[in-house]
Amino acid sequence: MPDSILVARGGKLSPYSGLGSTHKALVDRLETGDVEGYILGEVHEDPSGNGPIKRLWRRWFSSPKTVSKLSEKYSLVHITDQEQAGLVPQKGKTPCAVTVHDLFHLFPSVKKGVEIGEQKPSIIRRRDLRKMENGLKRADLLICISKHTQQECEMRFPGIATAWVPHAINLKNYQKETTRPSWFKDGKNLLIIGSEEARKRLDFAIEVCSEMDLTLHKIGAESSIQAKNKLLHLAKEKKCNLNWVGTLEQDEMIAALQHADALLFPSIAEGFGLPPLEAMAAGTIALVADAPAANEIPLSEHILPIEDISAWRNAIENLSTDKSELQKRAEEFGIKAWAERLSKAYDSIR
Repeated sequence: MPDSILVARGGKLSPYSGLGSTHKALVDRLETGDVEGYILGEVHEDPSGNGPIKRLWRRWFSSPKTVSKLSEKYSLVHITDQEQAGLVPQKGKTPCAVTVHDLFHLFPSVKKGVEIGEQKPSIIRRRDLRKMENGLKRADLLICISKHTQQECEMRFPGIATAWVPHAINLKNYQKETTRPSWFKDGKNLLIIGSEEARKRLDFAIEVCSEMDLTLHKIGAESSIQAKNKLLHLAKEKKCNLNWVGTLEQDEMIAALQHADALLFPSIAEGFGLPPLEAMAAGTIALVADAPAANEIPLSEHILPIEDISAWRNAIENLSTDKSELQKRAEEFGIKAWAERLSKAYDSIR
């Protein structure tokens, strides 16, 4: 009889968001029995809306109490991201694992002049971060999505067990036949996927592509009109042909990945870096900055110096890799491998 898992997080997130999609993937895979020896027992999520005060009350008080009570019914509790670590029961007898995507906000830093994490959190947010840190210290296991995050967790939380369980994707979804997007242009079409956070370095990508005969398509929800306009202005100034696409449905995203000449991923700090893996599964080269943790994923020849514009331009001008090599590397991050790693991680605290 498989052990039943309580999967918990705070406020419900869209399945199209980064944390929301990984939460949903865990729930779906436990529900279908992909993880040997374990099955979904119940999901706890707070309802969305109802104002900031009520949401804060749930996050700090009512939800931790609810999760603590529910945990008594199950073999193991799995909290799906570090922001929700305050849900780790104070004196629970049930083993509790927390997935740690990154520690940017708990331990902010500055890299190459770029601020990573919250440099000046508010009083309320500081209390929130303390609860998060204390929750991680109470956890029985920190499930880390990259080796870099695992190393940092072992340094920051000595004595707490860790496990490396990187994200996984359904490879078949990225290899089905698609139609070339109508918004692709003549010549080379490059993609950059993600937000406009400074650490993503869209400005660097624009600099790299300036005055090159190509189109750079920016995919992902914009954080603000001001950020969008600033980057569009920069692209015009640098003579970079930037096409602002916005959000896409999964099938549209897969089509874009399959038919693009390459994905640019110059981010200077990532918890994992899913777009390069998705590009490789689709048979497309991902050019990635040599920065953690995205540099754990691509083929070595596609990991580029963080600030060397010439190296990036040269790589764009000389794109050539066997599609099968890319997909073979992506297979290492398939669902079967993920499930085996997660099952072993759960076993370690049972």
